[in-house]
Amino acid sequence: MSKVIEKLIEIDADIDTVWEALTTGEGMERWFPPAARVTPGVGGKVWLSWGEGMDWESTIEVWEPSRHMRTVDPAPPGSAIKMAVDYYLESRGGKTILRLVHSGFADDTWEGELDSLDSGWASFMATIKLYLEKHRGQPRTIAFVRHAPITISRDLVFGRVLAALGIDAPGELHVGERVSLVANSGDRFEGEVRVLAPPINLTVIAENWSNGLVMIEIEGGRERCRPAMWVSLWGDARADAEALQERLRAMMAELFG
Repeated sequence: MSKVIEKLIEIDADIDTVWEALTTGEGMERWFPPAARVTPGVGGKVWLSWGEGMDWESTIEVWEPSRHMRTVDPAPPGSAIKMAVDYYLESRGGKTILRLVHSGFADDTWEGELDSLDSGWASFMATIKLYLEKHRGQPRTIAFVRHAPITISRDLVFGRVLAALGIDAPGELHVGERVSLVANSGDRFEGEVRVLAPPINLTVIAENWSNGLVMIEIEGGRERCRPAMWVSLWGDARADAEALQERLRAMMAELFG
């Protein structure tokens, strides 16, 4: 029996609008990866890329418009289990319920990998909800920095990044509370905590950046980790993304060399 990650959110948008955001390259780029392509229909493909060699292509196994899409990856050598991501949609009271199920993890899958994917999906679900409710139809720009892998524990790295953002006690944060992140770069991000999964992920709505979204993620490995920070910006704030990215890159370099 394989392990499963499941997420459920309610989005204040009609079901066809949510389906488009999930099943077109342009729609996915506004909440998921920086670059995406979709060839629709059963047997079609979904290609996603975060740059730096982080790209892959999955096959569409189920295509039921405005109801259900499943993408699958080939089973790893020696396994009969296919990795699958299912998106289920249900209309309820003029809103849409989106249920995501990521399955196919073997029982011996490293727990750190599952924790990273679980919190990552939570952040992306927060992003699609924010995009469709606040920025529908607007392109997104991402200010991001991914440091090279380092041999420091996730706990120490997470604490160091949050300290550089003015948070000395991450254990005192709570999902749903308002927070002010004041970076060493001079940037401030103020808004609600949407995801909190120490020492892996902190995701915050940046209301003072035209309702952008900040994701701090410590990507894991068995003996090393990789600090990253992603700031999704829509609307007028997009124009500031390039300069913000350079400031965040300098901050990470100062923290980790």
